[in-house]
Amino acid sequence: MSIFDSIKSAFSSKEEGEPDITTGPSQMLREAGIDPGGLEFDFGADSITVAGEISDESRRQEILDILAGTPGITAVHDNMQAPVPAPAEPEDETESDAAISPDEAVELQSPESGTRDAGDSAARTYTVQSGDTLWRIAEKMYGNGSSYMKIFEANTGLLEDPDRIFPGQELVIPELDD
Repeated sequence: MSIFDSIKSAFSSKEEGEPDITTGPSQMLREAGIDPGGLEFDFGADSITVAGEISDESRRQEILDILAGTPGITAVHDNMQAPVPAPAEPEDETESDAAISPDEAVELQSPESGTRDAGDSAARTYTVQSGDTLWRIAEKMYGNGSSYMKIFEANTGLLEDPDRIFPGQELVIPELDD
C-alpha cells in the first residue's frame, strides 16, 4: 500500500455503495466551520502533521480533535502557532499610580537579586521573533549559543521550559559573568 493509498483510506468517508470520494483535512475543517486557510498538512504512515498560523489558542484544540477523529489516523502532530496576545491595557489610572515615576514602576528580573531597577544600564531586553530559539538569541546577544540557559534562568517567571518560547515575549538578557 502506497502512502497515497494510506492517506486516501485515512480521510475517506466511503460507505458501502458510495462512490470513491476522499475528504481531505481542509474539507473536514471547513465542514466543522473552521477556515483552514494558512494551515499546511503533512502526512506520514497513519499520522498527520498540521502547521501554520491559527487565529487563537481555542482553535488549536478544535483542529486537533477533528483531525484525531479521522479514521486511520493514530497520531496528530501540532506545529501550529497562535499570535501572542498583547498585554492588557490598564482600565484607568489611579492617583497613587500617577505619583510613581516610570523608573519606580518598572522592575526587571535579575538572576542574582530577584529584581533590578529599570534604570540599571546592565538590563537589556529582547523581543522574541518567529523562528527564534534561546540558542539563537544567545548567539545574537553573546556570540555563543551555549549560554542560552543564562537567558532562561533570568526569565523563569515568564518561561517554564527553555524549548518553549513564543513570538512577542520580551526576555531579559542578563550580562554574562566572566
